[in-house]
Amino acid sequence: MTFKVIVVHSKWGSKIMKILLTGTTGYIACSLERYLSSVQESYELHKQSVRNFPNDFQIPNGTEVLIHSAALVHKKESNYTEQDYFKVNCELTTALATKAKAEGVKHFIFLSTMAVYGTNGDITEIDEHTPLLPTSMYGKTKLEAEKRLLEMEDDNFIISIIRPPMVYGLDCPGNYSLLSKLARKTLMFPYVQNARSMIFIDNLTEFIRLLIVNRDAGIFHPQDRDFIQTSDMVKEIASVHGRKIVLSRVSGIVLNKVFRQHQLVLKVFGDLTYSKTLSNYSDNSYQKVNFKEAVRKSELKM
Repeated sequence: MTFKVIVVHSKWGSKIMKILLTGTTGYIACSLERYLSSVQESYELHKQSVRNFPNDFQIPNGTEVLIHSAALVHKKESNYTEQDYFKVNCELTTALATKAKAEGVKHFIFLSTMAVYGTNGDITEIDEHTPLLPTSMYGKTKLEAEKRLLEMEDDNFIISIIRPPMVYGLDCPGNYSLLSKLARKTLMFPYVQNARSMIFIDNLTEFIRLLIVNRDAGIFHPQDRDFIQTSDMVKEIASVHGRKIVLSRVSGIVLNKVFRQHQLVLKVFGDLTYSKTLSNYSDNSYQKVNFKEAVRKSELKM
């Protein structure tokens, strides 16, 4: 069993809140651990693997908040069956929440995904009226987990579901890592006018902290203050490393005409945003790091 305890000795009233994070190596869990260990409230953080749940899993006595971020994600779906995704993302989540509720945990925070809306290029802006039509096994199983969790909610068991867009930050896996490598090596990059909702990891961890403090239930769609254009992000990454990169309109036009429906092109250059009203929360103070500062922090160990 992997089990880690981080006690923060600052004071939040006269009480230390006990929090359990699932996942020992996940990017969001590790980032959240560092962030909560740096703020002024009092937290006792426990971090535990769910790999061998339930045989090798314990919820420490007095745990008030359980944050579940462990999932089957960032994998090539053809290497896994739908049952693999269902078992990890849905059945495990349900079993974990059932155990948490039975043992007196008051607040269950679930990291879901923007993929519950589908990412096939048909949707460009997501608002409160957008239907839930996931196309990937990841999105489908996360949505099923959401439905099951909401059925478990009552006055003594708060459910918070977070559907973040693409997360980026220092050492972040996934698409941001690919863009960062390209920006540091290539001399030219396609210029495509697009808009993407993204969230810098520090903004996401601050959002989660606010959820803990406020004990808010519901489904949430946090994002950075401004939509991001992929070409601008690559240019900014290159600039942080002292490089100049040419943004080519010609290659951008070719990319749009020839490869427009390719899944990778859609993920990187397509339009996909949350409406600004959908992401409003607590006067949006969680959006504390702007785009340029976020890229700089993502590329440099600051």
